[in-house]
Amino acid sequence: MRVLFSSLSAYGHFFQLLPLALAARDEGHQVVFATGEVRHKMLTGLGLEVVAAGRSTEEVVAQAAHAAGVPVPSEDTRPNKEAMEAISMGFCRLMPQNFVEDLAPVLAGGAVDLVIHGAYNPGAGLAARVAGVPVLCHGTGRARPADDQLIAMSEVVLREYGAELGVELPEVHTTYLGHPYLDITPASLQDPGFLAGPTKRVELRPVPFAPPGELPAWVRSRTDERPLVYMTLGTESDGRVINTMRQVIAGLSTLDAQILVATPKLADEFRVVPDNVVVERWVAQAELLPHVDLVVQHGGNGTTFATMATGVPQLFIQNLPGPDQLLNADMVCAAGAGEKMLLDEVSAEAVATAAKSLLVDTERRDAARRIADDIAAMPSPAEVARQLPALA
Repeated sequence: MRVLFSSLSAYGHFFQLLPLALAARDEGHQVVFATGEVRHKMLTGLGLEVVAAGRSTEEVVAQAAHAAGVPVPSEDTRPNKEAMEAISMGFCRLMPQNFVEDLAPVLAGGAVDLVIHGAYNPGAGLAARVAGVPVLCHGTGRARPADDQLIAMSEVVLREYGAELGVELPEVHTTYLGHPYLDITPASLQDPGFLAGPTKRVELRPVPFAPPGELPAWVRSRTDERPLVYMTLGTESDGRVINTMRQVIAGLSTLDAQILVATPKLADEFRVVPDNVVVERWVAQAELLPHVDLVVQHGGNGTTFATMATGVPQLFIQNLPGPDQLLNADMVCAAGAGEKMLLDEVSAEAVATAAKSLLVDTERRDAARRIADDIAAMPSPAEVARQLPALA
């Protein structure tokens, strides 16, 4: 089969689809990946065919803000709630429309046998529906509750756009388009309302993915018996993130532990750090996680699910608390495998206290291990790739 995968270009969405895409390629399917050009070099390096589709989140947000007549959100200019809702509604129309327009010629004439779209990229699924191509939705995290106000409003916009295309969409979990859902969230952590709903759910084990790379030599040859704490607050680089990182590093450095900080855009801010802290611009996260004892992070989908699969406790620092970050933190903490701190709760002392507790608390470590066991029991990407013809 010729299978087209499509996701937003943000790492938390893009990385989640890659394990199945690579497994489908290895199974002998012809795989095409449609996303923003910013990810094409990586995809071609993995041996996948690429198609340019969609726009960057920043570009679409700016377009939505301009259409709404409000300032583009930034660190210095943050529109009020009503303006942000207008931007969100515009985004929920513009991003799907971009993918529909870009993929229409790619899907014409039966050139593709199956489309697999990320859960936050319904535009690719809509393009497939219009072209008469079978579709699967690939989860990128836990399903949001049906009564989530922002999701409910955005789904109204999506249903209206679907109607314009002649596609009828479900009232609940509209972004999944009513297609079979490849669910990377174990049932033990999934939203009960979603589990009880009509969506056909196909379990798919979340597999940590990172671009191929070597671990730092000191990690591979490490003989230090102290715990290894890994910290990342994502790739955002505004002033709030820098200040939060200073506080977190200051707190973690007081532990009897070794601290590895991954900070692609901010390393220059931390040239001088305590002796037990190492700052790296980039680290092969998938290879690193089996070596660590605690992950301190922002709650992104990729890091959260990769850490859950490894069975390590997590401390969530909600420095930029978007919907997914809050959902992920609540999910892990409700399962007893982590702790979260909102931005106004972050201080060096509070971070040190929370991290120290997570390193020694056997109940929370056991809870993290149970999550990893649940994930390990899910079908692997290779197993699901063999099912694709039947699912299609």
